[in-house]
Amino acid sequence: MVRNASQGVIRISEKNPHYLEYKGREVLLITSAEHYGAVVNKKFDYVRYFETLAGYGLNYTRIYPGAFIVPDGRWMEEDTLSPLMDTIVPWARSSVPGYHCGGNKFDLDKWDPEYFARLKDFLAEADRRGIIVEMCFFNTQHGDWYWECSPLHKDANIQGVGDCDYITFNTLDNEPLVREQLKFIEKLVSETNGFNNIIYEFCDEPTSDYTNSRKAVTWIDRQIDLVIALENKLPKKHLLAQQLELGVNYADDDRIALIVTQYVGLSWREVGGVPALQNCYEYDKPIEINETAYVGSWLREDTHDIPAISRLESWEFMVGGGAGFNQLNGCFLPSNPSGEGKINRKILTNLQNLRKFLESFDYICMSRDFFAAKRASVGAKINTISEKGKQYAMYIHHSFPELESQSYYFPNHGPYKPTLTLRLEKGEYTVTFIEPETLKVLEEKSVTCYSEETQIECPQYDLDLAIKIIAK
Repeated sequence: MVRNASQGVIRISEKNPHYLEYKGREVLLITSAEHYGAVVNKKFDYVRYFETLAGYGLNYTRIYPGAFIVPDGRWMEEDTLSPLMDTIVPWARSSVPGYHCGGNKFDLDKWDPEYFARLKDFLAEADRRGIIVEMCFFNTQHGDWYWECSPLHKDANIQGVGDCDYITFNTLDNEPLVREQLKFIEKLVSETNGFNNIIYEFCDEPTSDYTNSRKAVTWIDRQIDLVIALENKLPKKHLLAQQLELGVNYADDDRIALIVTQYVGLSWREVGGVPALQNCYEYDKPIEINETAYVGSWLREDTHDIPAISRLESWEFMVGGGAGFNQLNGCFLPSNPSGEGKINRKILTNLQNLRKFLESFDYICMSRDFFAAKRASVGAKINTISEKGKQYAMYIHHSFPELESQSYYFPNHGPYKPTLTLRLEKGEYTVTFIEPETLKVLEEKSVTCYSEETQIECPQYDLDLAIKIIAK
């Protein structure tokens, strides 16, 4: 039986294991979040950030709690995860100068009370607005440039812990480093156990830098066992999550409740959201996409239709049976914590519309449906969830994946007006065609199904179409 969270904590729904529940009701986690540095960057005003998310009905964010810091200028000129002199992590500063990103080195034998006060306030402010926080303990270090910025690097702490290469970070090979990693997790879990709005994730991209998969799995196993043993002695038990990669697969491990994916396809070693829905749905666990191509860095306003790209991947995944979605968003910056801007307003509105569309159904009774939408008369990607014979949600879009990394879609604009071949149970249905960008109803018609296959003609649209089918 999959390890679920305590009552009161965000947990797997008892009505449908593909979804989550919080505070007595089912919840879809939908957001566009900053680059995970909201706590470790003292300049970032997370209250203003939360107010923006809540204003659009978004309810999810993700943080790295201090073991991974991004070098200055690596992804963007300004980045929440590149705090430089404003870096604050669980370890206190020493009196010894020389930290690579500015200021004194860290003392791994002393915790910083200011950091934990900030972390707890962050979690409390999030919960006041109904926002769930996914805390990811570690990330692969992505090379020496990144590794030198981690407080666990030998030149960043006065103990000299972390005297190894960056590939070793995600293994048990360096005992002093592993001891500090486990102390770090134990401290974070102990300090945050009282919060209901938190999910613990172990490692993002654990083998992206060619770390041996078996060694990475053994290292993650050690962390999982530690957290379970620790929470068995604490008041609350939380959901545990781990990213799905080639060679790192916890889909059938009952200790891990949430299957984490990133991007839209098979991107390097990372398994994307829709491939995971196709191959892991039968494990009866919630599946999420918690990272996409980085808005403002990989995706730039002058070369990409960013709102359309975000809409394609978020709607496709969530209307395909996903439990949570996060668009990685560089519009939220220390200089602009509310993310104000034309592009971001469109991104957030698209996600708000997605939530409204899904919540117009009794979605907790629905599951991924490979059968109902047989084909379209023109090429299209179609995803469906349904409660067969009662309600169907469909999303159709026209795009092709970015070829080099398979990490996002290129929109392929129309016009389109396909005929759909559907396989619905016999009966009478109301079919509503909706424009996802605006939630405008394009057309509504009645359809009677007498046989196994029924054809319906769609109204004309430019790129994507949502369809709501309800039995009369």
